[in-house]
Amino acid sequence: MIYDVIIIGSGASGYAVAERLYANGIKNICLFSEKVTCGTSRNAGSDKQTYYKLDISSPCGDSVRKMAEDLFNGGSMNGSDAYLEAANSLRCFMHLVELGVPFPKDPYGVFHGYRTDHDNTNRATSAGPLTSRYMTERLEEKIRECGIEVRDGYTAVKLIIKDKKCCGAYFLNGGKIVPVSAKAVILCTGAPAAIYENSVYPIGHKGATGLAIEAGAELQNFQEWQYGIASKKFRWNLSGSYQQVIPRYVSVDNNGNETEFLKALPDYLNLIFLKGYEWPFDSNKTGGSSQVDILVSREIAKGNRVYLDYMHNPSDFDFSLLNDASSDYLEKADTSGITPIERLLQLNPKAYELYLNNGIDLKKEYLEIGVCAQHNNGGIRVDAHGETNIKGLFCAGEASGRFGVYRPGGAALNDTQVGALLISDHLKDSVAEYSAEEFTDSPELPKLSEKSDISEINSYFAVRMSESAANVRNIEKIKAIASELDALLNGFESRTHISSADEYEDYFALRCATVSRLALCRTILGCAEKCGSRGGCMYIENGEKIPENTEYRKFITVTSADGVSFIPVDRIPTEEYVFEKLLKK
Repeated sequence: MIYDVIIIGSGASGYAVAERLYANGIKNICLFSEKVTCGTSRNAGSDKQTYYKLDISSPCGDSVRKMAEDLFNGGSMNGSDAYLEAANSLRCFMHLVELGVPFPKDPYGVFHGYRTDHDNTNRATSAGPLTSRYMTERLEEKIRECGIEVRDGYTAVKLIIKDKKCCGAYFLNGGKIVPVSAKAVILCTGAPAAIYENSVYPIGHKGATGLAIEAGAELQNFQEWQYGIASKKFRWNLSGSYQQVIPRYVSVDNNGNETEFLKALPDYLNLIFLKGYEWPFDSNKTGGSSQVDILVSREIAKGNRVYLDYMHNPSDFDFSLLNDASSDYLEKADTSGITPIERLLQLNPKAYELYLNNGIDLKKEYLEIGVCAQHNNGGIRVDAHGETNIKGLFCAGEASGRFGVYRPGGAALNDTQVGALLISDHLKDSVAEYSAEEFTDSPELPKLSEKSDISEINSYFAVRMSESAANVRNIEKIKAIASELDALLNGFESRTHISSADEYEDYFALRCATVSRLALCRTILGCAEKCGSRGGCMYIENGEKIPENTEYRKFITVTSADGVSFIPVDRIPTEEYVFEKLLKK
């Protein structure tokens, strides 16, 4: 069967674009998912997972232009993209409200907000720790009601490209390769999470960016990632309330000896509190709150394990040692408990219950942590309609690369909905311009061997990427990793082995991750000297930090088969529109 549109991915953006397409009259569509219950949207969050939108509650007021300027000022983001994100944020937010996502409001119906990372407004809102899950569930319910076809258990392994146009995709299903033809393909597969070992992405989320790269898609700002302190046993961001209650940071060596290593930092109690607001690692705050991330990484590099202890205060904790900002916040929130766990139960009991529901009782046990990959601000390069440089290949959500150096917390959830809206509105008027044809051929499945080394190879590179190409990036080591990845990719069929058909999926996932890892290494090496340390990434060469060249915040980094280039950002639109003329259209 030939579809008008196929959507790959069953998260907040995938379901949103399916619902929007159907509402726009495009009904010959199908959503394909590796596993509908997996993925980041359904299985990730924080203390109160944030959704970022236009502020409609503050007496000082807000505007599309103000929000666009704040997004644009984060650096290396097109002004047109910032304007699109701002202009459509309220429409998309209210749509989610109407679908039943339980964003809190006052008795008069006003949706109030709060401050989030990299922002000083009250645009942030939340439905609790599971905001994106609620979004995904409500959107899924809607498309099921519409009768939109969903195929579960289909893993995309290759995009079908003909005459520089995307005409469908090959899927692995039941141990066989299944070709599916379509006029347009929309990737809603999130970030290439499998790149790293230290990751807060849900286990099982791999991403499919590598498929787009192999097909010839360009990348935008692929080097711009966000990393932060997260739990490892149960993968979850430890931002907001988890830090503001000031838990005890403990390093434990192989002999079981404990050290409160943060005591080496002056004013460390207030720095812990500040991590609640400034959770992501920031290379420009290595003299401030990001010292916490650096020291956590150093302890782990020594071979120690690092934990948060909510049962006991830091050894010299006293409320009198907190600065005005910290103490005032805790006082206004009626958070005066003796221990961190008591304060957490006062400040945000749902944050405690979340771990309890996942088999971890913070009243009784330590919580192991690491500095983990959390979000890719860059990704696949798309235009204003969400289309890549390959005709017929679209991208929405985190897989697309709309953001730059800094991104307000929660802006990614807004983007899942805005991106879906932009694509569906474009295809509503243009899907007839795209063509499709039936495909019956398919790529060969790998041959089986006596032994398997897929897991070992993947783990080897995941660990190396986390050690040398995450928030602290060692240029010399990245060059070596890139060389090894290039060799693996060029001889992939002969250098990798699987022993059963059950590993077909792992085989294709490793290839996809290898392509993404190599693209990231090449992007890092192509921009390190020009851009320098910025955002979530600190570059180290010959033992020294490469300083940021802020001029490059005026450029977007583009990675293609030809290498890395820099394109000036476009500006925020300034056209003036007359209402009466718009009314006539």
